[in-house]
Amino acid sequence: MDSLLNYQKASDTQIWDDFLLGSKDAYSFMYTKYAPVLYNYGYKIAQDRQLTEDCLQDLFLTILETRERLGHTDSIKFYLMRSLRREIVRKLTSGPRLTGRHMEQHRLADGHDIDFRVEFQYEPTWLDSQISKERSEAILHELNRLPARQKEALFLKFFDNLSYDEIAGIMGIETTSAYKVIYKAIAALQKRMPADLLALLVIISQ
Repeated sequence: MDSLLNYQKASDTQIWDDFLLGSKDAYSFMYTKYAPVLYNYGYKIAQDRQLTEDCLQDLFLTILETRERLGHTDSIKFYLMRSLRREIVRKLTSGPRLTGRHMEQHRLADGHDIDFRVEFQYEPTWLDSQISKERSEAILHELNRLPARQKEALFLKFFDNLSYDEIAGIMGIETTSAYKVIYKAIAALQKRMPADLLALLVIISQ
């Protein structure tokens, strides 16, 4: 446990490089820190708990088995989120799983038509003091009316605090496109949501 705590203040570069050199502590630290974040993101795309869990486990097994061939990164979160998204989209756009609802939502292999369902995760006590169930549902309703790409880009920017370059890299689009997608999403929300709900959305995303 003490050895894992040593990574709390370490840079992503150090953690990743130690992992590439075979450090079990670095690997365990990455899993502990990022698995919940990755699951939260992946489930919004897959909307299938088992598929999300399978892809997440496959991702960590793959990087462990292929670490000697992996390159360097200064953002572990970005690297893992991009890899997980690719794996989920690959599985959603191939094989017998694509039937019914999934066939409609995931009909393009490039991921542009994958669905993305926004949900909030918070402690009930925090929720009770900040926002009512009715208002949170109103915010979710408006967010989920946005096109899938706008929802995903908005989530990555404001809930995962990623840069526009990182968002573009994860979604497989140009950085200028990431700016445009997020701008359109914000503009749409400003037209449809009262100012007080927008303010609450800002609080939730911090």
